[in-house]
Amino acid sequence: MVAALLTSLVLYMHGPNVHGDQSLYDRYAWDFWAGDPPYRSLPAEYPLLALLPISLTILPPLTDFISVFAIWMLALLVVFVIVLARRESPRVAEAFAVTIAIAGWGTVLGRYDLVPAFVTVLALWAARSRRFGPAYALLAVGVLLKLYPALFVPIVAMEQWRALGGVPLRTRPPRAVVAGVGLFCLLTAAGFAVAFLVNPAGWLGPFSYNAGRPIQLESVPATLLWLSGLAGFPIGPDKSFGSTNLVGQLSTPISLLADVALVAGLVWVYLRHAAGRLELTAAFAGCLLVVIAAGRVLSPQYLIWVLPFLAILLRRFDPVWLAVCVLTVAEFPFGYLALHPGPPGHLAPYPGFLFVLIALRNAALVVAIVRFFTATSARAAAAAA
Repeated sequence: MVAALLTSLVLYMHGPNVHGDQSLYDRYAWDFWAGDPPYRSLPAEYPLLALLPISLTILPPLTDFISVFAIWMLALLVVFVIVLARRESPRVAEAFAVTIAIAGWGTVLGRYDLVPAFVTVLALWAARSRRFGPAYALLAVGVLLKLYPALFVPIVAMEQWRALGGVPLRTRPPRAVVAGVGLFCLLTAAGFAVAFLVNPAGWLGPFSYNAGRPIQLESVPATLLWLSGLAGFPIGPDKSFGSTNLVGQLSTPISLLADVALVAGLVWVYLRHAAGRLELTAAFAGCLLVVIAAGRVLSPQYLIWVLPFLAILLRRFDPVWLAVCVLTVAEFPFGYLALHPGPPGHLAPYPGFLFVLIALRNAALVVAIVRFFTATSARAAAAAA
């Protein structure tokens, strides 16, 4: 794992065609700590606590901030693997290390997504150990790093509800559950209140930025939009919000369909967990898989969020998920190397093989997700019997 990722650092992240975010992180960090005035600039798309991992690009303040940040992330990954081995099993740690080194070859050292991923796994372990107060606090920290851990709050609340002897959705929530959710809301609100005091004009940036994003090229909706292009509907490239996107005549209905599928999928996961048909770890993973499959944005680093949960659940190497990881690294970063900026003021069309590669990855992803929910349902039925 370490050797593979160091190879990425040397051969890819320092190359001319790198797609890393370290330059953006470095600018955000210097703008906050040494701006004019200092302590007033916030990241455009990330919550307040994101400044902590982002600032690792300047600690120490060396010219090669790419290597500085990568070494920090590699150190965290090594700690993550060791903790998984001790808390779960060496086999779980091995499965996670191999899959993250493959799927995250171009991302895990160049993004800070490993930080919220680690925090959410700690929240899972806290909830599994019936230490719900720390679980809610960790989820609040996760939201202030990256918004997605908010999806886990209903799951933790229902788990606590059940642990207290109630049946979620059939009885009134116990006071402890209300207090736990209140703690999460209080800590999250306090974080955004600090962001408001720091920058009243930009404290809601994470919400407004993500709400306006178009269909990103690697997402499942983008594959549907590409297929609409094959059917004769106009499509075209788009570069905005720091990502490579796809737009077309059917962008609006496909986006709407994706949003409906996202909400419906999350509700379905919550209901199954409330009914006891999806255990805690599977519910965490299920929420992320719904977001990955139905979201309008599917950046390759999103797999960093879910791979530790899959390793904990599967406890082995799953061939379909390995295929997803291999196809992911094939389309990003290697497939992206074929992208060209085009003439000034225009974007060059995306190469056809990249669409095919992404479609294959997304097909494998959908198959893997269906197998995941089928297997977890079967295990729940067997446990109930």
